[in-house]
Amino acid sequence: MKYLRKIVALLIGVVFFAALIISLGRIFAIKNVNVTLVTYADDCTESYGEAKRSLESFKGESLLFLSEKEIVETFSAKNSNYAVAVCEKKYPCTVNVTLKERHEVFAVFVGGLYSMYDSDGKYLRSSIDNTNVNDGSPNVEFTGVAVEKVPELAIVAATFKSTFKSLRSVVASIGIDSRPDVEGYVDRLYFNMRCGLKIRIDDYADRTEEKIRLAYEKFCTLTDRQKLRGTLRSYRIGDENGIINADYSAS
Repeated sequence: MKYLRKIVALLIGVVFFAALIISLGRIFAIKNVNVTLVTYADDCTESYGEAKRSLESFKGESLLFLSEKEIVETFSAKNSNYAVAVCEKKYPCTVNVTLKERHEVFAVFVGGLYSMYDSDGKYLRSSIDNTNVNDGSPNVEFTGVAVEKVPELAIVAATFKSTFKSLRSVVASIGIDSRPDVEGYVDRLYFNMRCGLKIRIDDYADRTEEKIRLAYEKFCTLTDRQKLRGTLRSYRIGDENGIINADYSAS
């Protein structure tokens, strides 16, 4: 009898727990998905409709068990033209999402066409010309860069933009000088400025922010004439704990 009572108590507990989960699921089921669209287009009716429909697929799911990360990842997998800028859950049944149009920044020439990428290094479209679809000016071209490295270099470029306060208006192209067959040779990243100057970051993956900051400080000391030519180099002196230095060469 004791064994039977334990079985009955266990079954009652399981039923109660299941009922509780179902009740919570219904109470916190998503009923409202509010979408704010930040776009460069004059008419975004169609784009807004597509984005809204993609997000409305979450209706009916429990807000308790659905994370913002899941919403972002699911939307991003289906939509290449917009990025989730803000995703916020509002209990008991609402999700607020702000979408921002992905803006062309980079171009890579592959197979006779330019592949365009946004600031995160995500592919957007292909074109026969390196012309930005929004403003008609050239995108920053990656030269000698495999497409697999675009997302990685986009992060470095974002640091450059944050420090120099601009990217597309001042940088014409970004290239890598990599020689893995040469022992001790470190990868060099070149920012080829539209004014004529080259900014070289040695071993760019190491202490990136510090090297770019020192490069900017040195850049600010150059005369207008010096900025028309030559190379500004930022590099580490000594071992991994060495100091970061930046200098300018007219050659």
